[in-house]
Amino acid sequence: MSDTIYGDTDPDSVGTWLRRLSSKQKLSRAGNLVLGNILARTDTASYMTASELAEEARTSVSSVTRLAQRLGYKGWPDLQRELRVRYMANLSVMEVDRAHKSSDSPFQASLRWDADSVSAALRNVDEHQIERVVRMLAAAESIYVTAQGSFAAVGHALNHNIQIAGYPARGLLDVPATMANTVVQMGPSDVLIVCSYWRIYDVAVTAAVEAHARGTKIVVMTDSLPPALEECADEVILVPAEGTSFFPSLATAMAVQQGIVASLARLDPERTRQSLIEMEASWRAFKMLHRSIPSIPPQF
Repeated sequence: MSDTIYGDTDPDSVGTWLRRLSSKQKLSRAGNLVLGNILARTDTASYMTASELAEEARTSVSSVTRLAQRLGYKGWPDLQRELRVRYMANLSVMEVDRAHKSSDSPFQASLRWDADSVSAALRNVDEHQIERVVRMLAAAESIYVTAQGSFAAVGHALNHNIQIAGYPARGLLDVPATMANTVVQMGPSDVLIVCSYWRIYDVAVTAAVEAHARGTKIVVMTDSLPPALEECADEVILVPAEGTSFFPSLATAMAVQQGIVASLARLDPERTRQSLIEMEASWRAFKMLHRSIPSIPPQF
């Protein structure tokens, strides 16, 4: 892809992101060759192995690895993953579908891809960061969760499970007017969790910026981080969300949020136990769960 698409005029472009990373480093001649090749061919580079990229740039695999490390990554696979996320965020739905080619059946390809993504999250998500986020949630007066589109399902599950664990959570899902009205009520004792992936919704960014200005702590769960979110986030949990077709994958985002709420429940077991007891009683009172056989009252 050329710089007419990924140019310096767009703060969220791949080119701007790579130039911002590389401007902080003094790169070798080989490193600049690799970087130049990535900038010139982002569409193909985002799917190349280190050896393929080295061959295209007429340099070595070690040069590709060193470039990735100079830019702050463990190696090329980690840099490539974020490169692809940012590249895909600039594509339309149909362009995303055309970008994925596989000899597997769609079903097998999707499950294999999700398994690999969950494994990548297991390797790369910092558990110390998860502990910080959990303690931040536990100390909050109110917890708000915002998510849109397909990932509203992730936000809904996260909000629901935080409540079950015994903490004050409220979902702001796919209703911009409610979000706008609620943000003005947030303050320094609150936490806003932003679940936004692939093509980031502007309403999520606006909510984070406005809440941050009011002193609210911001936790961002995303696969790519636009500058506006980066500037206001207290914690950023990067989670892969690419799928094998025009559908983004919810699997890893869901797995990570499940890990967060499991950690939250473990932080204060008695609080969660009491919450579970009260919720079970409430579910029975509201007759929420289906029973094929009427329950028989105990005999005394």
